[in-house]
Amino acid sequence: MKRKWILLLLAGWITITGGLFLSGQTGTIAEQQFGYNRQLIQGLVATGLVVPLILYLYQHVYRLTGVKPKKPVYSWKSGYHFITGVLLAIVLTSLGFMIATSQGWIIIEQWHTPDHWFAALLINSLIAFLFEALPEELALRGMIYDVLRHRFSTWLAVLFQTLLFVCVPIAMALMSGIVGLTFENVPLAYIILILCFGICLQLLRLWTGSLWTTIGFHIAFLEINRFVIIGSDEEYNPPIVTYHESVLGAGGLITLTMLVIGGIIVSLFILGTKRFIRKRAIMTI
Repeated sequence: MKRKWILLLLAGWITITGGLFLSGQTGTIAEQQFGYNRQLIQGLVATGLVVPLILYLYQHVYRLTGVKPKKPVYSWKSGYHFITGVLLAIVLTSLGFMIATSQGWIIIEQWHTPDHWFAALLINSLIAFLFEALPEELALRGMIYDVLRHRFSTWLAVLFQTLLFVCVPIAMALMSGIVGLTFENVPLAYIILILCFGICLQLLRLWTGSLWTTIGFHIAFLEINRFVIIGSDEEYNPPIVTYHESVLGAGGLITLTMLVIGGIIVSLFILGTKRFIRKRAIMTI
């Protein structure tokens, strides 16, 4: 079927969007009716629904492309790249804080000891892995990108995947309104953020060849946002650091910008360097 790639693309996008929406509603019902932890139920349902379906669809992608790699991008053998993603996020965040403090935009008041936030961070990271990072990366930066790459150039595939990523929260908001739940507008600033975030994540996969890099970076991004930038909920998101902003919002803006834009710049630099080395190697043959 000549248009099989379109059907696979739609199937992948519907799987991730529908899976996240259903898991969100299931978690809410479980909390209201049975008193279960909403976030944990959301994570378990999201992973339980999305991951098996995407892995099944991936087999059709391999048949479409005619190539099944010996080590898929989601292979556990590349699991060490999870640390690559986490460390890159930490380094970029640290650099952002150094710039902000040196310019007087933020003043650090206190670094909290790990006993204050470590347990909450681990639990939140596990939930983020199950509900957001694993299903989203496997579906969007994995299967959907590979289908698009079969039909388009690398940069067009990156762009189209990112646009589909942006459409996920918009579609979920629309579905909430359709089924009679509260409809929440998706702010323009959030759309711009996830647009850049989607590009950053896809570029990370390109230079490492592993989805574990994007999963690690994705989780680190979420936890930095919750425990460093926001960090106001002493029970669920106790702050790692307390700081004062000379300009309201400066700390969060600098940190997120350094994380996302910095990730894009680092990825482009590494990709460009690798391409240059390959060309030099070909020329010397």
